[in-house]
Amino acid sequence: MRTLHTLLAVSAVTVTTLVQAAIPYNNTPYEFTQPNGQTVTLYLQGNDYFAEQRTADGRLAVYDASLKGMAYAKVSADGTSLISTGKLVESLRSVQHLTVSEPQAGLSDAAKAALVESKRAQMLGSEKVSHSAMVHTQGAEEISGQVKGLTIIIDFPDERGTISKAQVERFLNDLNYNEFGNAQSVRGYFRSVSGDKLDYTNTVTQYYTAKKNKAYYADSSLSSTVRSQELINEALQWLEYQQGFDFSQLTTNSSNQIRGLNIFYAGNSDSAWSKGLWPHMARLSPRFCADGVCTDRYQITDMRASLAIGTFVHESGHLITNWPDLYDYDGSSEGSVASFGVMGYGAIGTTNRYKPTPPVAHFRAIAGWDTVTELNPAINANAPSGRLSHTSDSGTSYKWTNPANSNEAFYIEAIHKSGQNSEQLDQGLAVWHVDSRGSNSNEWYPYIQMEHGDGNRDPEYKRNRGDSSDLFDVAGEFTQALPNAQTSRGTNALWWNGSDSGLRIRDISDPAQTISFTIESTTQPEPDTYTGTLSDKQSAIEPNGTWFQYGGGTIGLSLSGPASADFDLKIEKWLNGRWQQVAISESPSSTESINYNASSGYYRFVVYSYSGAGSYTLRVNK
Repeated sequence: MRTLHTLLAVSAVTVTTLVQAAIPYNNTPYEFTQPNGQTVTLYLQGNDYFAEQRTADGRLAVYDASLKGMAYAKVSADGTSLISTGKLVESLRSVQHLTVSEPQAGLSDAAKAALVESKRAQMLGSEKVSHSAMVHTQGAEEISGQVKGLTIIIDFPDERGTISKAQVERFLNDLNYNEFGNAQSVRGYFRSVSGDKLDYTNTVTQYYTAKKNKAYYADSSLSSTVRSQELINEALQWLEYQQGFDFSQLTTNSSNQIRGLNIFYAGNSDSAWSKGLWPHMARLSPRFCADGVCTDRYQITDMRASLAIGTFVHESGHLITNWPDLYDYDGSSEGSVASFGVMGYGAIGTTNRYKPTPPVAHFRAIAGWDTVTELNPAINANAPSGRLSHTSDSGTSYKWTNPANSNEAFYIEAIHKSGQNSEQLDQGLAVWHVDSRGSNSNEWYPYIQMEHGDGNRDPEYKRNRGDSSDLFDVAGEFTQALPNAQTSRGTNALWWNGSDSGLRIRDISDPAQTISFTIESTTQPEPDTYTGTLSDKQSAIEPNGTWFQYGGGTIGLSLSGPASADFDLKIEKWLNGRWQQVAISESPSSTESINYNASSGYYRFVVYSYSGAGSYTLRVNK
């Protein structure tokens, strides 16, 4: 895929939904048995694609294949990776004399980002999906009714399962469930957050006993996708040829690929991070097909001595609804949504792992679970205004859409610390700034930005994963200038191109199950609109084949063209006696946008066909 970049402007980043799927870690401990029999405890910070592994005293560690164990690590000379020092990590009981004043410095954010991309391609393939325009609640992303997944439980000749099939069935399917400290089952969670619109159940197999002992599959010298996928294929072949399982009963996507393929295996992973049997999500290769359906992605995890629904629910958000992660893969921030949504960190905390937070309003809307009311009068001539109210967990939400960019909107909902939201960090009015061109790893232009009521942007600055002052309450306002200015990377009702959205939220009531607030709107100028038709490889100059003089400020462009073509967009400025490109958007589609902070001068826009032909519409805000 050609890269998408915008020179001297805010980057517009493609959402690659299928590949944004990983398990997050927050100083998560795990034990590893060294080749000398010593057990060491390591702490993970990151996700499936990149995680720093540290000892309790803050030193970095990596798996050393030559030593067959975890070794102390250092940053490579070129700064791109962590490499072994050649010395095995020791139990802290053996090195109590050592003191470390502060954690060892790790990789740069850029180096982490490069490793994330490489690992992501390895686990899920190089295929990426171009961004999708925000859809209405009747869009193609809807999922409701009865959805049936498959959960295979596996043990080994030398390690038998201690959690019974009946316990796994209750964990997944019971509607009145509280084993292992859980407040609900996986099915109960999705019934709750969907307002009973989605009934997700799993068929649970009897135990499949692997062909070889566990150590064969848990080999830490191999990537987690190698022996894990060998084990999964074993189990699928067993189901097909020895158990006569009918795979056609499982729910599939439009490509006849199984939506929910889950594997639980007995005991712990017994592997280093991202090695052997380490829990993960990936695409099964080669895929398995039977009864007219095929596999696609799967999740595999260890059962240990107990089960918590959080990670299973988060991964099911990827598998069955295709929601992307909302936390930052490269570790440069804690994302923006942080712990306030299940696809952020809302399913891995001390309490929310047993009762995960709901998906944010936008995800519920595109799944078809929320009734969404459009508030922008430029979109909805009958939009309500004045004093409004919203009730937490009501299956409804409000939306304020950008008329010049259908990918962008604000969603508004009340969150009260009760019901499915009982484990939230705060309660009040939530405002989500959604733009499907954003990226979860770009904290300053994410897919979903939480507009923080305190204006501090703490998760973006990596100060915390959300706190008790993030939602709007009686003291808060949300306008084009409040809580703070965009020049300080603030929280306010401006579109990403810097223009005023016209949304004003004032007079917010005290946090409660139902919150009232006042919506004021200002009339926004209609964008300049230009239309045309391109042949393959042809270009067109706008406005109307000429140029214009501009005194300076933000220029926002939004291009839409045929789905079967790839149209691109750029801004050119007259410099040194010729037209020079100053900004460009070239995603692998015909939907492009540029937000450019222009100085005074002469400008023109170029729409061109990278491939294909058809009509286009260009909207310009200045």
